[in-house]
Amino acid sequence: MKLNLHRLWVFEQVVKCGGFSAAARKLYMSQPSVSQHVHKLEVSLRTTLIDRTGARPRLTDEGEVLLQYAQRISSLAQEVAAAIDRVSDVPSGRLLVGSTSTYGNHLLLPLLARFAERFPEVECHVKVGNTSDVIGLLADGEVRLAVLPGDAAGASRHYRRERILDERILLVAHPEHPLAGRAVTPSDLEQQHFLFREEGSATRRAQDDALARWKLSPARCPQISGNETLKHAVLAGLGIAVLPQRCVARELREGRLGPLRPDPELPACAIVLATSRETSLSTTEREFIDLLRTVQDAWAVGEDSPVPDRGSGAPGPLVVPAGHAEDPAARAG
Repeated sequence: MKLNLHRLWVFEQVVKCGGFSAAARKLYMSQPSVSQHVHKLEVSLRTTLIDRTGARPRLTDEGEVLLQYAQRISSLAQEVAAAIDRVSDVPSGRLLVGSTSTYGNHLLLPLLARFAERFPEVECHVKVGNTSDVIGLLADGEVRLAVLPGDAAGASRHYRRERILDERILLVAHPEHPLAGRAVTPSDLEQQHFLFREEGSATRRAQDDALARWKLSPARCPQISGNETLKHAVLAGLGIAVLPQRCVARELREGRLGPLRPDPELPACAIVLATSRETSLSTTEREFIDLLRTVQDAWAVGEDSPVPDRGSGAPGPLVVPAGHAEDPAARAG
């Protein structure tokens, strides 16, 4: 019996993606090609790995056993790459970081751009999604480090946490809103139209915590996906919202948003660096972590970006939504 490692990896992607078509899209392969890889793997092992008779492919008992070994082999391959990388003190290869969209836009992307400028031989990639998406990436081993809110519930078994920053949480409105700029009590907010993020995001948890803190249960509008869209809804005067300070700092300074000063105030949200418990980190990853630890001072003085704009024309990091494949032809310096 000869076990083809590429076919084993394709089989693992079929299971992760929940089917042959989804795996084909992720791998930039045709669906028949993916099916052929798995079929040849079954032939080489002289067994059936996936039951294709139902509406959705299902692993056989033999497939379940193989999947466990495939995941162990993938993890070991990452450790081999990291071990070889550690032989050299110069960062190289590929850096992949997971992040929520909020921290990705206002913290991680400027930092990755500076890292790419410092180490142009490193390919910098970031996978963004809501908190639950990024936790899933860590749990599945698709990323080994990520920037997350510190209150990501139930996820600590997947990663080690290191507190990096504290983010203020603000209540904001259109500047012409009658409560803008005022100190407000929960009774002042009872009849206000709150705007909300989608379930699973860190901002949504902060919003729910704020309402619980104020003992409010206002009528909820349809969920809005993404902090930028939510911010623009507030700018348009559609309601008020709880948002991280970094998302609205510029609009507050320019007077395009007005702060509300609630009593009691909202507690700050911790931002943590999450690193995988399962594998050791490469030289490249450790170098990036060292850079990440330097951003505290810049945020403390209220800068929009934790690092200055790059002076060179070097390409920036490739951003991939969580759950999507990266373009193999794209390279970030």
